[in-house]
Amino acid sequence: MNRAVFVLALLITLPSHALQVSVSPTETLEIAERSAVVKIDGKLDEAVWASLDQYDEFVVIEPDTLVKPAHATWVSLFYNQLGLYVGVQVEQPPETRIARLSSRDNRQIKRDSVGMVLDTSGEGRYGYWFGINLGDAQMDGTLLPEKQFTSDWDGAWEGATSETQTGWTAEMFIPWGVVSMPKQAGARRIGLYMERFVAYKDERWSWPALPDTVPQFISALQSVSVKDVQPKQQYSIFPSASVTQDQIDGKTNYRAGADFFWRPSTNLQLTATINPDFGVAESDDVVINLSATETFFPEKRLFFLEGQDVFTASPRADTRGAGVGNRGAPYTLVNTRRIGGKPVLPVLGAGESARTKDQIQPNDLLGAVKVTGQNGQIRYGVLAAFEDDPEFLVQGAQGARRVVGSGSEYGVARILFEDQPGGAYKSFGALSTMVLNESGDALVQSLDGHYLGENGKFKADAQVFTSDKDGVDRGFGGFVDFEYAFRQGVTQRLGIEYFDDAVDVSDLGFLQRNDNFRIRQAHTRTRSDLSWARSNQLDIRGYVQKNSEDLFTQGGLFVSNQSVLNNLSQVVFRLDLLAASYDDLNSFGNGAYRVEARQMASIGWASNRSKPLSFGGKLGYQGEELGGDSAVYSLYATWRPDDRLVLDLMFNYLDRSGWLLHSRDRMMGTFDAEQ
Repeated sequence: MNRAVFVLALLITLPSHALQVSVSPTETLEIAERSAVVKIDGKLDEAVWASLDQYDEFVVIEPDTLVKPAHATWVSLFYNQLGLYVGVQVEQPPETRIARLSSRDNRQIKRDSVGMVLDTSGEGRYGYWFGINLGDAQMDGTLLPEKQFTSDWDGAWEGATSETQTGWTAEMFIPWGVVSMPKQAGARRIGLYMERFVAYKDERWSWPALPDTVPQFISALQSVSVKDVQPKQQYSIFPSASVTQDQIDGKTNYRAGADFFWRPSTNLQLTATINPDFGVAESDDVVINLSATETFFPEKRLFFLEGQDVFTASPRADTRGAGVGNRGAPYTLVNTRRIGGKPVLPVLGAGESARTKDQIQPNDLLGAVKVTGQNGQIRYGVLAAFEDDPEFLVQGAQGARRVVGSGSEYGVARILFEDQPGGAYKSFGALSTMVLNESGDALVQSLDGHYLGENGKFKADAQVFTSDKDGVDRGFGGFVDFEYAFRQGVTQRLGIEYFDDAVDVSDLGFLQRNDNFRIRQAHTRTRSDLSWARSNQLDIRGYVQKNSEDLFTQGGLFVSNQSVLNNLSQVVFRLDLLAASYDDLNSFGNGAYRVEARQMASIGWASNRSKPLSFGGKLGYQGEELGGDSAVYSLYATWRPDDRLVLDLMFNYLDRSGWLLHSRDRMMGTFDAEQ
């Protein structure tokens, strides 16, 4: 069926009174206010949709050709005191539509979807993103300047889709009460971004035109306005009860609690929890880590996710990577996974040891409270949490006894001043954390600053902090990062960091190591004007570092290249060149040792993942620290006979020769291993 027939059929099915309107990127679009009641079922069959203007300003941003898309996408919007309503009607032939059911926030699956970003601050300070896939799977999260997306936040909004003869439609309803907004009377500006992903073409379309290869995002959204939005006070109470049977100790534990959410105004939210039950939180991946550096696990508990973005003091805290280059572990002073984590072991007598089960069992929380808000150009947040006293079974020469330890008390305070003189974004913030425990207290204070030029080409972020922990000297550390976009698709980053050997933020934050001076850089080039590929991204990054004893502790060059071929298959190549250096961590406090220069290389291929059957594989090589060669082989296949059934088959094989591991004290050993 040709395009003309589809367009004619689509025009017939459009609401008879809807008006298609063009809008300039610099224009402020006034959203219509309507009192209509809409059932969010994705069908756009209520009369209100026929009375609204429709907008189709989409261009192709992935690949970043910025051309007009192959199919039309019409967007309609209206609002009332309850929230914002968005209707999307898309043109797409039936045989090309891809709907796949999944859990929430699964962005790895290739399927048709529409999405939206709202800058509810109105000034490019913070925002939220929402997505609905064909088949009704939702995605959402938060956004900080300029492109710090996270998918940790799960909001209480509605979305649905429905297929039509000529395409499919989507409805979204965003209650004002689920988003933060400054207190403001009269007209209120909001930044708007609409996006559509077309899976069979593996293309992303957007309005306005903001591909990943340009430096600006949240500061360059389409300006829209609403009037006199003053939502009423909202509150929610979620009671919980749980029963846990401990078959090791032969005990049954009963627990009852509740979560409280109260938003007295658009710019203030209070949340609290008593005896929280985190058993419904998503479990972590199983990671076997035999090194001295800690593995980072993101927060998944709803109470700590709500309003968490105000406590983000640096882009280095972002855990969502973009592009082909490896980002590494985050740097953050507020890692709420520490709250309710492993308990603090009390002081034991000579020859006594606590049972391992009690040392690794997460500590129960008695309660927590959090306040986040905004007053003019100032945003703030306060968090407090209190742990229950843990109990340990201690074994010694006199037999076993039970010892009650001390639960920790946590506190976080954050204030941030934001300004945009002449269009440039500037912000300065302070962050303070404390962890109080009978075995010792840990305090951390920091200052941070951020700058983004008016055209978005130059960006700078810096943070300095100090730690004061009982029994440890006061420590100092900090870093500064610069980023410059030479042109569309070409970006250079430079970072400098220093942490002395006494700084320690691990009681409530996350920092993989201290005693470190490092310089790092990353250069990224993305092109879409190629004959042999649809797009290609080259990422070259490297770093050098040393410790306070002037030992060269690591350095390397890392090259990654990802090509999306014209048949939508992908080829990824990686080459890592590591210099000879000293490892001062993995002897676990027993001194530094020399490791040899080594290389790592891999090449992977993946077929078009929008097809019902997709497959791929990878071959890899890595040199070991004291010599020896290791090989990696992997294959996978995915079959989706329909949108609600998937079969995954994976094969991974690792053959290591010369794997260096710490044994005990100053003894190290190399091992051969297969996995």
